[in-house]
Amino acid sequence: MASKANAGLDTGGSAQQTRTYKRTMNLIHPTDERDYIPIADHGLIGNLRTAALVSLDGSIESYCVPNFDSPSVFARILDKDKGGHFSITPLEPFTTKQNYLPSSNVLQTKFMNDAGVVSVTDFLPRSPLAPKSSLARPTKPLLQWLIRRVECVRGRLPVQMQCAPAFNYARDAHVTTLIDDDSISPEATGNGERTLSKKDYEGILEKEWGQHLRKHTGSTIDSPSSDSDDLAQANPLETPEDRKTVPDKPHKKALFESPSLTMDLRYVVHAEDSHGGCDGDAVPDVELNLLDLSKKGHKGLGVEAEFELKEGQGVTFIFRIVPGSPIPEGTAKEKKDDKTPKLPPPSDVEVKQATLGAVPEGASGQGHSVGLKVDMNLTVRDSGKKAFVGGIAAGLRAGSKNGKRPPDDPWLTKDLVASLLQTTNKYWYDWIRKSTYTGSWKESVLRSALALKLLIFEPTGAVVASPTFSLPEYIGGVRNWDYRYSWIRDSSFTLYALIRLGFTEEANAYLEFIFDRLRDKNPDGSIQIMYTIHGEKDMEEIELNHLDGHKGSKPVRIGNGAADHVQLDIYGELMDCIYLGQKFGKPLSYDDWVLVREIVDYVVEHYNDPDLSFNLDTPPRFDSSIWEVRDMKRNFTYSKVMLWVAIDRGLRLADKRSLPCPNRNKWLEARDTLYEDIMHKAWNKEERFFGQSYEEKDVVDAAVLIMPLVFFMQASDPRFVSTLKRIMKTPERGGLTSNNLVYRYDVRKSGDGVGGEEGTFCLCTLWCVEALTRAGNNDRALLLKAVSMFEDFLLYLNHVGLCTEEISDAGEALGNAVQGFTHVTLISAAYNLSRTMHTLHEPVA
Repeated sequence: MASKANAGLDTGGSAQQTRTYKRTMNLIHPTDERDYIPIADHGLIGNLRTAALVSLDGSIESYCVPNFDSPSVFARILDKDKGGHFSITPLEPFTTKQNYLPSSNVLQTKFMNDAGVVSVTDFLPRSPLAPKSSLARPTKPLLQWLIRRVECVRGRLPVQMQCAPAFNYARDAHVTTLIDDDSISPEATGNGERTLSKKDYEGILEKEWGQHLRKHTGSTIDSPSSDSDDLAQANPLETPEDRKTVPDKPHKKALFESPSLTMDLRYVVHAEDSHGGCDGDAVPDVELNLLDLSKKGHKGLGVEAEFELKEGQGVTFIFRIVPGSPIPEGTAKEKKDDKTPKLPPPSDVEVKQATLGAVPEGASGQGHSVGLKVDMNLTVRDSGKKAFVGGIAAGLRAGSKNGKRPPDDPWLTKDLVASLLQTTNKYWYDWIRKSTYTGSWKESVLRSALALKLLIFEPTGAVVASPTFSLPEYIGGVRNWDYRYSWIRDSSFTLYALIRLGFTEEANAYLEFIFDRLRDKNPDGSIQIMYTIHGEKDMEEIELNHLDGHKGSKPVRIGNGAADHVQLDIYGELMDCIYLGQKFGKPLSYDDWVLVREIVDYVVEHYNDPDLSFNLDTPPRFDSSIWEVRDMKRNFTYSKVMLWVAIDRGLRLADKRSLPCPNRNKWLEARDTLYEDIMHKAWNKEERFFGQSYEEKDVVDAAVLIMPLVFFMQASDPRFVSTLKRIMKTPERGGLTSNNLVYRYDVRKSGDGVGGEEGTFCLCTLWCVEALTRAGNNDRALLLKAVSMFEDFLLYLNHVGLCTEEISDAGEALGNAVQGFTHVTLISAAYNLSRTMHTLHEPVA
């Protein structure tokens, strides 16, 4: 029976209070109010569809479902009160540690005090039958579950779990219902008997999970015992040691129904006697209670559970979209002719209605409880000690027959969860072991590669810049952007880094995504600077004024207004990516080469436009360059260099592959003209550095560090060395470097139409490391400076080796996390610095 959230409902004393934490000395203490957790204090988990941030104190702080660009369900990092969260934390003072399992993206958080140690293992599973190829389509549906496995490894510790979703960026109301979990407990027949036919039982096990269980758990499919006093003997998912007592009360799950999404929270308990920490054979006593957070602005009830874990005991929570329910309207469809989806409108259901249990339009309110019909050939009598069958013997979704469950909704057991953990770990291990990197700083390089892999949207091959949105570039500032899209620039550099490490499958997949975009160019022959993960062009920028922003940093934005910018540099990054892709991956087809020629022809026609505007049906657009400037049009030096790269790589492709190039002479002339223009129009003769643009040669810009990295000029060229040394000066002396960290440019000298302040840019710092490395081939002092700067930068990686976009003067991580561009340039800097050091026989610690 469903327990409705209505006016007369007792939600249970402790369920009304949100326990939060503050840090005192080395311990974190429960308090009534929880402040924002620093951006750096998070790990990232993902499944190549979406990703979630997990804080050091055990809270899911950011999670969009089901895809990267879907509306958020948890966004506590952007609004500590009403953003939504899923927390698991001790009820006593504790210290905490967080780490990834070896060579994996499975995250483990440990809570410790004198009384005990509890670990929380968080992951989004990969397919249990994931194929050998990391990009091949799985043969079984991907279970898009958020799994949180809680275990006590020493002593005992009381724990609180809270799951408080806030759907559609905390705009939609929802109804919360506690119902019997049919995927866990057998249906009661009403006379104290639990039933299932022997034939059905065997068929269920073998057809659905038999092969997988034999492979990963060593279990076999046995027939039920003729002695029907213990049905659990028929369950290959459990050994006799695993069978525990279940409480008399029904096993409940929480159902959350919003206008756009229906999700549920389930759990399974377990205990391991082999640890010697359990009293008798009892599993932990876990009960979900409704949680009212309406005073904090929540538009629906959450759930919580408080329980004590003793050594060897555990409970696993699973949060998922209810199978068969509609996906959010805010996600794109896979059909190519679909228009860009619009975000679901804010719900018009009042907070009071949702809190008291009113049903939003489109939500059933009755959950998914169903009647169960099974053969009565196999019976277990409920005597003094009930059989714990782990959920395999019942729990049929409406429409199922003969005890069979759909592949995307299997029976939930502790062994299934353990197997998903094992296969997910194996997936990540099998992927990272393909790396060919053998240089120095290997641990940081491989962790960066694993982080980049999390940013890939597997169905299309697109790469997001970051899985988060609107985290501030300066605390309290306005530079808060949505990075859950695929920039041509960022993605191209990402593929460069992965290719360097030997991951060519990802390069080939992304190139397919890119060539699909080239077949859908703008009317004038140009391409967009960015696309959705589904390849669509429209991503309207919207401000969510109801969210407070991280530490009060407003506005919170979704969508991105830079989508219609003209950023001429992207053609260089695109062509460099294509060049490297065909060099180390799959060679170009003739049809693809024709598309490439069209891009280079477009660049040749437009590289020297005096105002860099384009005659489109939309208002005139201008070159915003890599920094996406939003004020005046300029001839940016970085863009000019990358336009040179675009033509140069086209010529190289034609020469190396002997491909037909009717406009070769025109390309050559344009490339040479561009080079001369940059040397004359971007060079500041008086102060001897390359300026930000032809119009503002007096502005120092770290983007020009790209010159030797793309082989535009030698790093030892006196002009570049002089520019490099200017950038290395402190801001007070006219440079951009502070404490071995590099700013993009001086925002006080060069307006960009946004305003506000920002921190140092990780990308620029690592470009500086690589530029110093290349210049260091002929100057040992510069090489040693590169090592020093790189080693310093590694200190700013967080506790699990991840990094954001920027770092404040005080060393605080800023911007969206995890930032792909940062990890890309870390890999590139480490690769080239390590190679140079070994070539010159310089010692590397």
